[in-house]
Amino acid sequence: MIRPAALLLILFSIIGAARADPSAPPVPIDSLIAGIDRVTVTVQDPVYKTAKRFEGYPLATLLRKAWPEVDAWAAEGAELVLTAVDGYAPSMDLARALSGNGVVATRDLDRAPEDPWEPFAKGASKITPAPYYLVWTDVASDDPHYRWPYKLAQLSVTSFGQRYGGAAPPPASGERAQRGFRLFVQNCMPCHAVNQIGGHTGPELNVPKNVTEYWAQHHLRAFIAAPESYRLRSKMPSFGHLPETDRNAILSYLGAMKKRKVCGDAPCR
Repeated sequence: MIRPAALLLILFSIIGAARADPSAPPVPIDSLIAGIDRVTVTVQDPVYKTAKRFEGYPLATLLRKAWPEVDAWAAEGAELVLTAVDGYAPSMDLARALSGNGVVATRDLDRAPEDPWEPFAKGASKITPAPYYLVWTDVASDDPHYRWPYKLAQLSVTSFGQRYGGAAPPPASGERAQRGFRLFVQNCMPCHAVNQIGGHTGPELNVPKNVTEYWAQHHLRAFIAAPESYRLRSKMPSFGHLPETDRNAILSYLGAMKKRKVCGDAPCR
């Protein structure tokens, strides 16, 4: 006979197995916009550094069209991944993305329809936000919880563990490295990868060689604060606005990852 306590354990195991982590493969934005009404918004834009008027589609509407279960995923703490055409892939809390303040912009309303985007400088080049640019109303442009990716192309949903678990530091790495991991995810992983997890516009920082194995600590610290002082027209933005304690925590995280290299099919040396 199965005891009541054992029966409860079995039931909880079945429920846990049935409740899979949120996971939705990338969906092209082009495939979602048909039949969705456009809206007009005015935002204080962080790229153009001025007030801008845009036309586009409500992000929350696109997400609910793509995945009817998206609100349940948000309640479980899922992440929205925003993938650009150049490999830039920031993520943010899905519940915030469903707040109703996000708009996937399709054009700048101060430009002619046949020339819908104002170019801006990116390194030594001039680019535009096309095909899509995620903007936010009633959100401070420097709020680190919200992303403003331009050249946006695809949306996908995952759990934090699925997206970043392979880049987490060893459990014994200490509190500062663990805090640095969260800071790295928030500030650096949209462009950089660790153990091949993250963005692809910047270099991989852990495999096969960890960045702390070929850059001296004092140079890394200075480069993070002011990359343009090392590389002319650097595409990496300055992180001098972060407190020194945060920058040091990020370095602690990177140093800890020397002991956790995951290379997939490639050899880790």
